[in-house]
Amino acid sequence: MRQHFQSQSLQLSKRERTRSLLLDGAVATVAERGLGGASIKAITESVGLSNGTFYNHFETRDELVSEAAFAVAGTLVDEIAEDVQSVESGIARVVRSTNAFIAKLSEQPDWAALLVDASRHLGEVRNDLGRHLRADVALALQQGELTERPGRFLVDQIGALNALAIEVQLRKGKSRAVRRQTCEAVLRLLGLPPDEARQAVLKAAPELEAAR
Repeated sequence: MRQHFQSQSLQLSKRERTRSLLLDGAVATVAERGLGGASIKAITESVGLSNGTFYNHFETRDELVSEAAFAVAGTLVDEIAEDVQSVESGIARVVRSTNAFIAKLSEQPDWAALLVDASRHLGEVRNDLGRHLRADVALALQQGELTERPGRFLVDQIGALNALAIEVQLRKGKSRAVRRQTCEAVLRLLGLPPDEARQAVLKAAPELEAAR
């Protein structure tokens, strides 16, 4: 089991270390069994704790899974935001962020499984994952690269598209072609014509140009 949260709590109190153990257990159990199979008992057994200990820290299974998913999403979104902070174009940020998000999660299958499953079943997680997209789109609107702000349903569609791309890469391996096609599809959902979407992707992420 990957000890991401535990490694961050080594110098904290015993209570915080136990909480971190439960968070790591939730990630590992969802990755192995899916959200449907990640019961409180399954999570606590995976880390050698009792159900009583669980209820000292969380009221429900979804509360635990949401906290783990928010923390993982926050780590990824912050990393990507730092990577693209020097990119001036909003459209280019959408492309670079989408490409990086899919690529990073394809290398972290446990995190990928958690975020994909949690985003499908827990609306607050899905909404949080869309915050980097909304910020980049807002910039593109200010710059006149886009003309219409996407609604919540469209943002959810883009999230589902990204989740599908991540699942494909987990099954078949990393693919620049999948990432390029996904970036183009995202821009088309945001209102760009196909040719403009393709050109924008290759301009923002030229490393994807050979992925034909």
